[in-house]
Amino acid sequence: MKFADANVFIYAILKPRRELSEKELEIKSRAKAILARINEGEEVLTTVVHLSEVANVLEDCAGAKLAALSSGTSSHARTSSWRR
Repeated sequence: MKFADANVFIYAILKPRRELSEKELEIKSRAKAILARINEGEEVLTTVVHLSEVANVLEDCAGAKLAALSSGTSSHARTSSWRR
């Protein structure tokens, strides 16, 4: 059985805030394909720690967007550069 790392979910789900390089686009495309296979029933293993990491990243992104909306500032300045 295959293992699904948190990065698979993060790359597949998050919308980039900048133009991605060809290599990054390929990684994102592969992650989306993996997530589609999982959604169609392919069985994979992951851990609660990895799912927690995905949840934390999504929460950070959503929190930054909500904070930006409420304060009228850009969410770009509120997130770390590795997520851009």
